[in-house]
Amino acid sequence: MTRDHAVAAKLHDALWAVLWNRHHSDVDEPLWLPDSAYLGMVAYTHDLGDGLSAGALDTAEAFVAFRVQGPVPPVGSRARVIPAGRELWKFADVAPLGLGVELRFDVKESAQGDDAAWLATLRGGVVKLRTIFDQRRELLAARRAELGALQEPSTLEAIWREQVAGITDRVALDTDFTPQEHAALARARAKGPRTADEEERRVQAARKKRYSERAAVEVAEFREQRWPAIRDAALAEMQRYVDYRTEVVRLEDALQRIRALTERGGKAGAMLDQIARAHFRVGGLTVDESRLEEATYAEEVLRSVELLYMAIPQRAAATATSFSAYRAPTAGPSVIPPRY
Repeated sequence: MTRDHAVAAKLHDALWAVLWNRHHSDVDEPLWLPDSAYLGMVAYTHDLGDGLSAGALDTAEAFVAFRVQGPVPPVGSRARVIPAGRELWKFADVAPLGLGVELRFDVKESAQGDDAAWLATLRGGVVKLRTIFDQRRELLAARRAELGALQEPSTLEAIWREQVAGITDRVALDTDFTPQEHAALARARAKGPRTADEEERRVQAARKKRYSERAAVEVAEFREQRWPAIRDAALAEMQRYVDYRTEVVRLEDALQRIRALTERGGKAGAMLDQIARAHFRVGGLTVDESRLEEATYAEEVLRSVELLYMAIPQRAAATATSFSAYRAPTAGPSVIPPRY
């Protein structure tokens, strides 16, 4: 990590304190390959100068130390470590802790438990968030019930076809065979098939002409006189439906998000109970209750609780007690890391 003996000694003590608190038995060295990647929780960082830092990642299976290039996320963040320069690494895909949390694993753990001020502050913020979520869900559900159900209106083409079909049906009835034409057909049939066929063709042609002329006039009058009002009313109804559908979709999306946030808020309460038993050392935390109404800030609060919960050591404490001493690579004296 460094050639500075003072810094090396500080890193040595800090890394052993961290791995002891994280219930690991040793610090692993990463294998540098162009496609290497490690995913886990940032457990320790230290600035080495010249844009380099010492970083440690708890992957649950191992505790890995890196020489990192570039910016480093806060301790407790979830991150991926990928290759940078030769034998150097960098943090990527960072999910950082928010709320100004300063999580420490290289110092003595907190012994305040549930009475810790930072935990009480965070718990109060989560409780208020759940109240806000419940109120918003009730308001959204009431608005959705108020909108009710609205059937999709017919298209302009469908309305036009329906109106024209009504006109042509009425014209067809009005232009049916007249009594005189029926009588002429009856006289022609009495004279024989040939005469009947000729008379029927003549009568049908006259009726077809009468129907076509009358239908053209009726449709033209409808287009000029009645259709503009029907069209405008239909367009207004279609716009009303579009507005209704837009608001329904927006409400359904908002309800789905609120349900998800409410579920996360409920789980956050149980997570805080387990976080309290983990006795984390938190140097600072700020929850601005005036900003809890903001969606981004509410997400930051819930994400921070979830990341703190994920920071609880997954390895059993017995794993970390399987060794009693560590001999430095320099063949110096044995070092028994303090049990925090």
